[in-house]
Amino acid sequence: MTTKNIGPYQVASTVGQGAYGAVYDATHEETGQRVALKLLHGTKSLEPEVQNRFVREIAILQRLDNENIVRHFDCGLHDGDIYCAMELVDSGSLKEVLVANGSLPWRESAEVALQVCQALTHAHENDCVHRDLKPANLYLSSDGKVKLGDLGLARDLGDNRLTIQGQTVGTWRYMAPEQITAEDDIDGRLDIYALGCILFEMIVGHVPFDGPDFVTIFDQHLETPAERVDTVLPEVPKPLADLIATMLEKSPEDRPADANQVGEQLEKILSGESTELAEPTATNSVNSEEPEPEKNLTDRLRSAPQLEPRNVNTKAIFVACAVIAAIVIAVTVLR
Repeated sequence: MTTKNIGPYQVASTVGQGAYGAVYDATHEETGQRVALKLLHGTKSLEPEVQNRFVREIAILQRLDNENIVRHFDCGLHDGDIYCAMELVDSGSLKEVLVANGSLPWRESAEVALQVCQALTHAHENDCVHRDLKPANLYLSSDGKVKLGDLGLARDLGDNRLTIQGQTVGTWRYMAPEQITAEDDIDGRLDIYALGCILFEMIVGHVPFDGPDFVTIFDQHLETPAERVDTVLPEVPKPLADLIATMLEKSPEDRPADANQVGEQLEKILSGESTELAEPTATNSVNSEEPEPEKNLTDRLRSAPQLEPRNVNTKAIFVACAVIAAIVIAVTVLR
């Protein structure tokens, strides 16, 4: 695109396009601050529901201040259209990592979830339920931070909600049962369920509930128990598998009470406090070379090994092929 100005910001390039707006890489002309500039499309900015959602997202971002949540800097009008300047997170999203890698080691997955818990704890304490938690809305910064963004569907528990009563909003594969049934009385445990889906997906390589259409997926969320992670991958520590199973309980009352509680459990798992998590520490008394500096979380996610096919019995396949070949040879000889 050609360089242009939106308010006091000079636009350099387009970061993304959506149905209702676009996000640009832009720089404030006076301060030189680089931002992600979100602007509603002119044809959509006049639609009350879209405009109200955008304004609500800005209002929520203005009162949130946490290193694991995309920061709000500025907002205003440009030729009658609303824009919002936010923190530019420079290393893509968790979704991009999962598309490239398939799955992640359980430890890195738990570290991602821990940072998301820190974001959710802050948001929930400020009466904000995200309602659209998914890998595409978790952004990675070059310094190893995971940042929660895209609060367009967030519910402000301290204000009248925007959603029409009985209307279901969210992303099918990460929606809690009470979100599917459009319950009015929701809280942060809705986001905990979505985070459980994400944790499962990071470790196993696919979401716990899936299907060809929303009816199939919704039915699984409502009725089908999630498979245990350690059943699929026995190397996953039992306390982590237990935690994910609890996060994916159908009833909010059966899930952890809040994101802070989930975060505390993840910290214990990562620190190895459980005896079930004891791992041998690699030592090398012979090699006196300086150890390589530890990579931050973003770098480790980017370099994580790709998902390998599991539960494939190559020996059985070889034997079956040999048997088939023998039959073919025998048939040929008998002709």
